[in-house]
Amino acid sequence: MNLKDAKNLGHLSTIFESKFSEKDCLIVDDKTLNFQEFSNLIISYSKKFKVLGLEKGDRIGILLFNSIEYLTLMYAAMYAGIVPVNINARYKAKELHYVMHDSGCKVLFTSSDSDEVTNFSNLISSVYDSPEGKPQNLSDVYIIGGSKDARFKGFQDFEEIEVNNEIDHGPIGEDDDPAFIMYTSGTTANPKGCPLSHASLIYVANSMVDRWDMIEKDVFWDPLPMFHMSSILPFMACTISKSTFISTIHFDPESSIKTLIEKDVSIAFPAFPAVMVSLINHQDFLPENLKSLRLINNVAPIETLRSFQNKVPQASLVSAYGLTEVGGVTSFGSPKDSLEDRISTCGKPWPGAEIRILDPETNDVLGPNEKGLIEIRGKHVFSGYLNDEKATKNALSSDGWFSSGDIGSLSEEGHIRFHGRLKDMLKVGGENVAALEIEAYFDSHKEVLISQVVGVDDDHLGEVPALFVERKPGSKVSKEDLIEFSKGQISNFKIPRYIVFINDWPMSSTKVQKFKLKDLDLGEKVFGK
Repeated sequence: MNLKDAKNLGHLSTIFESKFSEKDCLIVDDKTLNFQEFSNLIISYSKKFKVLGLEKGDRIGILLFNSIEYLTLMYAAMYAGIVPVNINARYKAKELHYVMHDSGCKVLFTSSDSDEVTNFSNLISSVYDSPEGKPQNLSDVYIIGGSKDARFKGFQDFEEIEVNNEIDHGPIGEDDDPAFIMYTSGTTANPKGCPLSHASLIYVANSMVDRWDMIEKDVFWDPLPMFHMSSILPFMACTISKSTFISTIHFDPESSIKTLIEKDVSIAFPAFPAVMVSLINHQDFLPENLKSLRLINNVAPIETLRSFQNKVPQASLVSAYGLTEVGGVTSFGSPKDSLEDRISTCGKPWPGAEIRILDPETNDVLGPNEKGLIEIRGKHVFSGYLNDEKATKNALSSDGWFSSGDIGSLSEEGHIRFHGRLKDMLKVGGENVAALEIEAYFDSHKEVLISQVVGVDDDHLGEVPALFVERKPGSKVSKEDLIEFSKGQISNFKIPRYIVFINDWPMSSTKVQKFKLKDLDLGEKVFGK
């Protein structure tokens, strides 16, 4: 079958000419799969899912650090018509329980791996032991590395499932069927599930390949987490172009520089300033060491991007604009764009995609270079949030326009410029965080009368939460007390970096004027770097 005819995302990676069989498909640290090995695992795992009784439309959860297993499980599920739910590895027990319940996952794959922030085995045990108990639809949990908890199975148990009599019926699910579900934070307290279809994702991945002229000789380095579209989308593109995709469990500048040099990386996807700064500050990050590097994607303020470009004159630095709801990205800069367009815009929309800028007050369509609300329409736009008709109606118009909640503008040539968020949202190191979610947590503290959260600029993470608190009368709760109250209970990226006690709130007639809070003295950081 020709790649152009494939309608199932999992199927794409099993279609290749024989010359690619032994070519490296996926590298994660010291583990490598070639295209034939990856394809074989996809088909084998898809059969095992069938033996487990999973059927088209059923959902499985994937809660893992970046790994070979992450993508093989994900692609096998999609091949079999089963819908993987990519779960944020930074979730705590309460967040994980919500997503597992909301998505209705029947099987969860996780790991015994841990780091200074996360221990998945303990996390899933905490979910089972919580007052809410085991998620209703969850029947099995498979843990890579095994678990001392007898309620869970080892991944070896999954791998040992016999599939000798199971026939490969080919890919199941296509076009508008959901390929996978990503959860994204909104302006409500809980994250919202975004089912993304095979057709929309194949369209976006093909558009990325064409925009960046990706070919089989490209080596693509991406250190970002696989529960993000910023990792999944590039891998999808590589399965189409037959490029080699390189990931890592945890980003480390030293080993990353070594990889960039030794693997002759041609496309780098650091995406966020903190990653890029760590690279360019390394003594070996020199043009003469990175002769194969031709393209770098990064999202940052214009002058920051300009300084990055000066460090790597041999490569084209480009930016992007997108959201989970539109398959991750609706525009990438092109290496063919001028230098100024590459560092000052997010590129042009995909061919066939429509962008318009609306006046937030009047809903009038604005002209070139006028700032307003970004709306998007096209085959890559999702069909609605999981189990949330109200949020879907608020986000999608009857004629297919998706309201991003972001402020932007269009140049006369059609390049997108991003100017900020209209919604009460933060983006902490690439993570979408609802201010309301953080506020709801701190409002539960017995000595807090009211709390408000705003995003403030941060050199390392781009934006971080600042918490403003009015204490109850007589309370002496300290900043340190509030930080301790949040540790281990909410994800670290949601913990406020600044805390300000306040009694006199800047108010409109009915609401706190959050934009005025940003002008107040924040004091010293109380958490994080």
